[in-house]
Amino acid sequence: MNNSPSPSWLGRLQRRLRARLARPQPLFLGVDGVQGAALSRPEAWADWCRAHAGSAVRLSLSSRLLHELVCQPGLPLDDESALLGYARQQFGQYFGAAAKTWSLASWRLEAEPQAGLGEQCGAIALHGLAAQGWREVAAEHGVRLAQVQPAWALALQRLAQEEPEWRSAEQAALAWLEGQVLTWLTLSSGRLAGLRQLRLREATPEALAELLQELLQAQPGLPAAQVHVMGYGLQGTGTALNLGPALRLHGRLDATVPDLAQLEPGPAAPSRRLPRPDFLGAPRERSPLAWPLAATAALVLATAGWSAWQAYTDRLQQQTQVARLKATQAAAPRAKAQTTPLAAVAVPARGRDAGKTAPDASRPAQEVQALLRQPWEAVLVQVEQAGAALKPAPLAWLSMDVNGSRQELHLEGLASDKLLPLQLVDRLAAEAGWRDVMLSRLQNAEQGLSGQRFELTAKFRGDLLRRPVAAAPESPEAAASATAPAKHKAGEARR
Repeated sequence: MNNSPSPSWLGRLQRRLRARLARPQPLFLGVDGVQGAALSRPEAWADWCRAHAGSAVRLSLSSRLLHELVCQPGLPLDDESALLGYARQQFGQYFGAAAKTWSLASWRLEAEPQAGLGEQCGAIALHGLAAQGWREVAAEHGVRLAQVQPAWALALQRLAQEEPEWRSAEQAALAWLEGQVLTWLTLSSGRLAGLRQLRLREATPEALAELLQELLQAQPGLPAAQVHVMGYGLQGTGTALNLGPALRLHGRLDATVPDLAQLEPGPAAPSRRLPRPDFLGAPRERSPLAWPLAATAALVLATAGWSAWQAYTDRLQQQTQVARLKATQAAAPRAKAQTTPLAAVAVPARGRDAGKTAPDASRPAQEVQALLRQPWEAVLVQVEQAGAALKPAPLAWLSMDVNGSRQELHLEGLASDKLLPLQLVDRLAAEAGWRDVMLSRLQNAEQGLSGQRFELTAKFRGDLLRRPVAAAPESPEAAASATAPAKHKAGEARR
């Protein structure tokens, strides 16, 4: 029973990150527990996971923990769910109700119509106390499982890469030995042709040689030179191992633990013509665009994060400015109350509001009075005179916008020639009180209008503008003398 306290969510997150970044180490899971290069003796799977929380593992499984099933060709097992359902039914018939809780892994070889080969498929069941709850124990301690595959499948893939001539032979075989359990794998032109799990009468070289001779006699077309023997657990010394001059041995069959180097993945990609069962599910092939897409996504996220940070800082600055303006506005009435003369105080109202001032209510009225004091007559007269004096034709005004508080003028009009707006700019700039006279736009008029449409902006000072000269009133004698000829002409007309 595990009485150790469960880690917090932060500890689980740290374990998960360490496991994600850790390099997977190879381990072999047998009936006695896990074995590895750094282990002097086998350890229970739960104990190893507890001592190495937050690590990553490539787990190879002993054949003594597996049951093999090769499906007959022609069965309607098109998808993985149908294959696993059929395998669980078959294992339940052979091994009883205990097989319902076993973990299953499937493998499938695609059909090759050109070579006349159909589809092959099979399944593997993981049983035994050593493998009980292997997935849950790893998840509890944050151990990342990179692969969980049979040892014979890993050895077959590695040997196929190291021995290309053996793999391409018309008939070849691999004998994977684990004590008294022998996994016999036959190949035909590099494709798996047969998979059998056999038992020796005893784990001795004599029993192994006897079983191999029986297998060779059962396949007359299989030469002994194309049979490779790998594994461990054979009883006897290294000099006593004599399985025949033609058989090719790899490593020491009398070792007590497997050679994990024989189970390491090769530099090339695994062959599709050999089974690759994995209890974690079918391996997904990584797209060549995975890294470019990941880099693009990271760049987009970084850009979005930077934009969000900029928006956040801008918002803080705006909030600070708003708070500063509010503080300034709150302090403004008090300062004004101390310096405002009596003339600026509003007229006291009758009743309960008598004696109170209203500076805010008088401010719009003061602004209107300031606008009314502007010399609008001088502004309009000078603009109209400057436009009417232009040749060959005067300007046609479309709109005029005046900002009295800023003393700015915005004009829009039509001219028959492009030179006329420029002349208007020169005339206004030459007048006293006008400055920053600029032509902001000049283009052809829209449909329905003729000529050149222009926009003009200028600033003026009302105190410097030239006031228009008013006409002097006529005296009564001049008016009478002016009307006398008219009366004389009217009398002649009546006669």
